[in-house]
Amino acid sequence: MTSWKIKLSLARELIPVVQEIIYGLDGNNCPTLSDFEIEDGHNIRSLEAFFIQKPDLKLFRERLASILPSFDLSLSGITLLEIKQKDWVSESQKLLQPVDTGLFFIYGSHDAHRIPDNRISLLVEAGQAFGTGQHETTHGCLLAIGELAEDLTGDDKNPQTALDLGCGSGLLALAMCKVWPITIVASDIDPIATGTTILNAAANRVPVVGLKSGDTGIAVLTSDGFEDNELGQAGPYDVIVANILAKPLQDMAPDIVENLSGGGSLILSGLLGTQEKAVCAAYAKEGMTLVRRYVRGEWHSLMLQHTA
Repeated sequence: MTSWKIKLSLARELIPVVQEIIYGLDGNNCPTLSDFEIEDGHNIRSLEAFFIQKPDLKLFRERLASILPSFDLSLSGITLLEIKQKDWVSESQKLLQPVDTGLFFIYGSHDAHRIPDNRISLLVEAGQAFGTGQHETTHGCLLAIGELAEDLTGDDKNPQTALDLGCGSGLLALAMCKVWPITIVASDIDPIATGTTILNAAANRVPVVGLKSGDTGIAVLTSDGFEDNELGQAGPYDVIVANILAKPLQDMAPDIVENLSGGGSLILSGLLGTQEKAVCAAYAKEGMTLVRRYVRGEWHSLMLQHTA
């Protein structure tokens, strides 16, 4: 689809009458109008009018010409622009820089030439699901996974099962797939998220495997957390990563800890520093202790383990 925009500069006093002319250009579709101050304290403003159908610019100019002498004022720079419809969220995300956490390098295809040799690289394009690595919560989780990988990598140390709960784009599950040759479960209530996870797995050459296959790769499940018995039956999990929000993390604490193995590690994120105390209290009731904290701006990511 295409829309159209008329843009012009005009004196503040002319805005009401010019708006009336613009509204009269298309009797069937009411245009959307906005005006902006060009310079502080300046009387000239920029007016933009958006149309679903192409407006008659010639008619607009003729009507303007008929009223301008009465006001002894002038207009300048009248333009008509065709606007192609875009996913503006994705377009803006393309401008984001790659994320380098020390172990992981998260990039879009436009930055493929910048991949360093000494990082685990993950291709994640801008899309509809949360998780390009840019947000502080995702970055904190990647740091935590990286440190945990240093502790738990080796034939006798690898976790046997791991879960990315509320996986979004699947980035955190894919990161775990790159460091541990096991089945990583990626679960989200949103089918757009799980669909995006499957696409991202293919882009990073990570196999999509069955939930209980025991194969190396990612198993993707659309589910409402542990309300879905299938998710619980695939556990208990040696590692659970949950990048959600503070209140759901508190509410889900009993279910999350119940599905964590006895010596397992839990990474929580999506909480502000002011919310850490309440989140930790909810997990302390379930026998968990905070062992590491990752602070990125005002956001905290936490690693917890069972109290000794």
